[in-house]
Amino acid sequence: MVRRSRDDAVATRGRILASAQQLMRQRGVHCVTLEDVARAIGMTRGAVYAHFRSRAALMGALLSCAEADLADRLAPLAARHHAGAATDMLEPALAALLDDDGMARHVSLLAFLLQHKCGTACELCPLRARVLRGADTLRNALAVRMAEPAQAGLLVAHLWGLLSAHALQLAPSGLSGCAASLARLYAAPGMQRGAWHGAGAPAFPRDTP
Repeated sequence: MVRRSRDDAVATRGRILASAQQLMRQRGVHCVTLEDVARAIGMTRGAVYAHFRSRAALMGALLSCAEADLADRLAPLAARHHAGAATDMLEPALAALLDDDGMARHVSLLAFLLQHKCGTACELCPLRARVLRGADTLRNALAVRMAEPAQAGLLVAHLWGLLSAHALQLAPSGLSGCAASLARLYAAPGMQRGAWHGAGAPAFPRDTP
């Protein structure tokens, strides 16, 4: 009975997260409340609060989903890198990130958290710090596969633009088809001569739906 209750709680939590993610992608993070999330799946607000004490806690759980998604996509590539196969790995890395367009579903949340700059400690500030650490992780993972590692920050911004365009429905589905072209663009030394070399601060768009 305890096992069943635990499984039910996990399933309910998953339904809440799926509902929140879908609504935030459709309406934008600013326009979604816990009440909206509950109503969409036929739950009461109190039932949602039993799993997430606040909207920030819900966002933290959604961010954990995004972090796990990124880690799952990069893990096979990291294993091959440690095995001594780092060369010619940029295209597989990009293909993994763009495969099935799944990373685009996290764009609205990540953009919202990146814009958060309240200046005082709050529940969202640690989440923003986690997003920035994730960007560092991604940049470093790409840098070791690039002819010019200093261009990794620009490549992260390029990826973000593709994912954001997809989230805004300005780009067609099937972003994985961009991986080969993007890899060629950044593969050879000097191809980005005159481009921005500040790998430490990828630029992100202002907002997404």
